[in-house]
Amino acid sequence: MVNRLELVLKELNDNGNFRASLFATSTGLVLASQKEEGIDERVVAAMGSLLSDSAYKAAEELELSDIESMKIKYKDDYIQMRNMIMPDNKNQFLLAILSKAPESDDVERYFDQLLDWAVDNSQDDLEKLSSL
Repeated sequence: MVNRLELVLKELNDNGNFRASLFATSTGLVLASQKEEGIDERVVAAMGSLLSDSAYKAAEELELSDIESMKIKYKDDYIQMRNMIMPDNKNQFLLAILSKAPESDDVERYFDQLLDWAVDNSQDDLEKLSSL
């Protein structure tokens, strides 16, 4: 299963020219990653988990709908995360990418499409992992 997740991430990085991508648990445990040398996927996963928790607390306090995606744009860099809630509503995973900032809205939409593809192509394996 993890090998298939890594293949999804490799395809994601190749098509998006991402510096790193990973699947992690909601607590920040890395399940699979593809990254450039020098990037610590544990730090990316931990920060993703922290940001996800903060977004959930904000949604709860402000009575907002479920979180689908989080994006942080820096001057030159970009982090995007997707919350993936399993059908049992008990388990949740995080898909995160790290890249250079998108050069245009079209490129940002392309990143969204790539993440949609990755979610679709990893859902079955993550559901199996969540049932273990």
